[in-house]
Amino acid sequence: MANKNRGEVSFEASGKMWTMKVGTSAMCEIEAATGKSIAEVGQALGDQKTATITLLRAVFWGALQDQHEGTTLKEAGSLMDEVGVQRVGELIGEAFQLAFPQKTAGASDPRKATAA
Repeated sequence: MANKNRGEVSFEASGKMWTMKVGTSAMCEIEAATGKSIAEVGQALGDQKTATITLLRAVFWGALQDQHEGTTLKEAGSLMDEVGVQRVGELIGEAFQLAFPQKTAGASDPRKATAA
């Protein structure tokens, strides 16, 4: 079962539970597969003109690798067919939100941290 505190999202397909996560390794896999930075991927997925099925499948595939290492792009595509493209988009959106949570009011920005 997915642990949202760890950035995991789960869904059922092909008679089993699947867990996806957009962690560091997944981001590297996605960047390598797409030739885009993770920021570019997120931006592209947010625009109907640039959100291709190929990109969606690559992100879905990359997010599966942490818990389901060895899943192929073709297998990810078959899972997409079963779950539905719209649902896959929702799952990816949720995984991205967990990977990049919005900063809460008063929270410090770690990019501005200074060494003592």
